[in-house]
Amino acid sequence: MAMRVKGEPRWDDCWRKSRIAARLLLREKSGKLTGRDVALGKKLAADPGVTPRLIQQALYVFQGRQYLVAHPRRREA
Repeated sequence: MAMRVKGEPRWDDCWRKSRIAARLLLREKSGKLTGRDVALGKKLAADPGVTPRLIQQALYVFQGRQYLVAHPRRREA
């Protein structure tokens, strides 16, 4: 993989920001949200690249293990 040239945009900026937004949502759910988190959340909410779909995908990544344990892939016959 080639290194990125300084000043060029990253391809995964929206995905990275969406992962941060998902972490903020998880912190809010656990009751550990700070003022800094709220301010960052407002900035991310205004970003057009941070879509609900990307945030949902990030939540699935973070909660995937618990989801697979709760909902096994195969149904017992």
